[in-house]
Amino acid sequence: MKSISSFILLLFLLATGFAQKNDIEVFEKKEGDKVMVFARNVGKVDYSVTLTFTSKGMDVKPSSKVEAVIPVGFMKEMGNLTPIPGESWEYSYKVNFVQYMGNASVPTDPNSLQKTSSPPTSTAPANADLSKANVVLYSKPGCSRCAYTKKQLASLGIQFEEFSTTSNSPEISNMWAEIRKAGFTGGSITMPVVRADGKYYYNIEDLPSFVAGLKK
Repeated sequence: MKSISSFILLLFLLATGFAQKNDIEVFEKKEGDKVMVFARNVGKVDYSVTLTFTSKGMDVKPSSKVEAVIPVGFMKEMGNLTPIPGESWEYSYKVNFVQYMGNASVPTDPNSLQKTSSPPTSTAPANADLSKANVVLYSKPGCSRCAYTKKQLASLGIQFEEFSTTSNSPEISNMWAEIRKAGFTGGSITMPVVRADGKYYYNIEDLPSFVAGLKK
């Protein structure tokens, strides 16, 4: 059956004084029939981005709705679509985003802002919601290096806590902020990222040696 591709981008970018409509750029990369969709934050604040796919005759991964925190200057793969053999196919997606501020996200819609009450004042430290584990693994769905690291940590009896980069956990925003402080300036990174005793390790080349070195 002949494949039919139709693309409709419904980009709901709602502008205010702090959010320009081009703060989140969405673009595609194709590998054969497979379509990978990315979002890039070119604004001046971190954003929580939601991408919702509508498709026919396609396998959508990781799911039809993906949410992720994208720090300033970074991009993230939000999903990929693969045509089902023998079926005609089409797809579309819509994008929404709000400013990310830890546990509280500020909508970019002025009307939403008027309806949202101010968050309560808290005297808790800024990192109160961060994990207290000595070893924290930041992983990405479908990442074989992440799966290997997780397996090795478990086999060595090393206690750790895991966070997915697709989650809205404050751990993810904090991770990106910390590795930027450490000197990372690229647009993508080799996963996983590991926090050990408060220090962040990224673009780890020799995973076996690195993981073995975590055992004390």
